[in-house]
Amino acid sequence: MPEEALSTKKVLTVAELSRHIKSLLEDHIKFVWVAGQVSRVTYAQSGHLYFDLKDEEDPNAVIAVTMWRPRAMRLRFKLETGMSVLVFGLVTAYAAQGKYQISAEEIEPKGVGALHLKFEQLKEKLAKEGLFEQARKRPLPMLPSTIALVTSPVGAAVQDMIRTIVTRFPKVAILVYPVKVQGEGAAEEIAAAIGHLNLARPDVDVMVVGRGGGSIEDLWAFNEEVVARAVFASRIPVVSAVGHETDYTISDFVADVRALTPTDAGNRVVPRLEDLELTLREDDAKLRRALRQQADLARSRLDGLANSRALRRPEDLVAQQRQRLDELAERLRAALPHGVAQSRERCAALEPRLGSSMERVRDAARAKARALEAALAALDPRAVLARGYSITMREDGTVLRDAAQVKPGEMIVTDLAKGRLTSHVLRPTSRHGDAGRGT
Repeated sequence: MPEEALSTKKVLTVAELSRHIKSLLEDHIKFVWVAGQVSRVTYAQSGHLYFDLKDEEDPNAVIAVTMWRPRAMRLRFKLETGMSVLVFGLVTAYAAQGKYQISAEEIEPKGVGALHLKFEQLKEKLAKEGLFEQARKRPLPMLPSTIALVTSPVGAAVQDMIRTIVTRFPKVAILVYPVKVQGEGAAEEIAAAIGHLNLARPDVDVMVVGRGGGSIEDLWAFNEEVVARAVFASRIPVVSAVGHETDYTISDFVADVRALTPTDAGNRVVPRLEDLELTLREDDAKLRRALRQQADLARSRLDGLANSRALRRPEDLVAQQRQRLDELAERLRAALPHGVAQSRERCAALEPRLGSSMERVRDAARAKARALEAALAALDPRAVLARGYSITMREDGTVLRDAAQVKPGEMIVTDLAKGRLTSHVLRPTSRHGDAGRGT
């Protein structure tokens, strides 16, 4: 290339080129909606969210996505690998690494609403932790003295609950704990109210948490995790009364009782006074009938005892027992001679068998004695001497087994079958005729 061409060519630094690319990208491609599949999700400690968005038809086509903390905190569901989503954001260039990415403003699940997905994710999480277990749910008190209503102080729901409770059971005390039931901060207010009632109002017997109907967005405060955990931790039994019969919230699954509507909650927390009074009258009548029956039965038994011969003539009962005693004594006297005779007969029958057994024992003992006598005779050293053998000993009684045990001139004694010999050793000789030791 000619030198003059080189001198006129504009040379960019890497940083300048990166800034130029960033400017071109951000000036020509503004906010976009991009569809793809989520992978490599990272929730940073800072609160920022990072992930890759892959093309569902071409896995090699990938773009990085960043969602900064303020927007990530408002995400209505948990982003997970494999989800199909729609991402709305600004395409930017990350100059530090020379790559482009999307700075996400919004993320929506593809094919399912974000709130519905968040609902299902939280429901699955809390179910695994055991917050919905039927075994931990408590029955409502039959006759509460104080009922707390955690709801909005205005609107039809609170008025319906109060009217229903007062109509059914006017004597109960009602405490309205006012809270926001929708919008930002509503979930935190509801959870705080549940906790405060548990700490500060030991007189509350049952608590109703709820509101009237509305859209899923209106009811969402009762789907928040903070409310679910507050209901789970409550020592006061909780009735969840949110929306209409077809509306289900996370609070419904955690609460001890789910009411179909706020009005139904009023029906569940107190009995109808008229029904209770009718039940008491019926129970009173049953008790009176039972007492009369018991009294009649006792009177009949008493009359029977009063008319019995035992009470009218007690001496007859004593006479009967005396007669019974005499009969038993007679039977005993008759039984004694008979028993003695039987014993004698049995002894006579056993006597021959006893003699025979003793004879067999004696014969066995004699045979055993003879066997032992023969064994002792076989071991007697005198029997060996009788066959021509002898035993030679030193004067101290040591039996000699080797000629080397004695010295010339030493006295030895030899026992024969009959008699004993005393000798002096002239010369000890080994078995082979060699001179022994000590010569």
